[in-house]
Amino acid sequence: MNLRALVIVMLLMLTCSPVAHATQKPDDREAFAGLKSAKVIFDVRVADIDKLAFNLRLFDETLEGMVAQGIKPKMIVAFRGPGVKLLTATALDEETTALFQALKKKGVRFEACAVAMRVFKADPAGLIPEVKLVANVLNSFIGYQNKGYAMVAIN
Repeated sequence: MNLRALVIVMLLMLTCSPVAHATQKPDDREAFAGLKSAKVIFDVRVADIDKLAFNLRLFDETLEGMVAQGIKPKMIVAFRGPGVKLLTATALDEETTALFQALKKKGVRFEACAVAMRVFKADPAGLIPEVKLVANVLNSFIGYQNKGYAMVAIN
């Protein structure tokens, strides 16, 4: 490779490197253009407490990011699958319980599927107070999507 080609390659590498873009401040302006509010329902099927806590923190960051950009969020988190067993006071640690409480105070609605509770032998009486038992979260997805909620799958 001659010197001129090497210089061109190095210049291209510099302009495409993450360092060159590090000064950009990330935002979601394009996605939220023209919106004053946004509605989302998260389909949560995680069965691991660490993943659950991670996702709750991510939901909080998402909500706060929307608010910071002038978007009024309406957020529902619907649980199905074996992870419904995590939604009891005896299964949750203090940190995860606090995350549920903080999100609930911010207006996030939590739902647990009674079908999943039955199938995975979880006692609905043990649900934490932040989570509402619904007959079937698949019906929630149908209803809320028909009301304009975007559905986001979380595995």
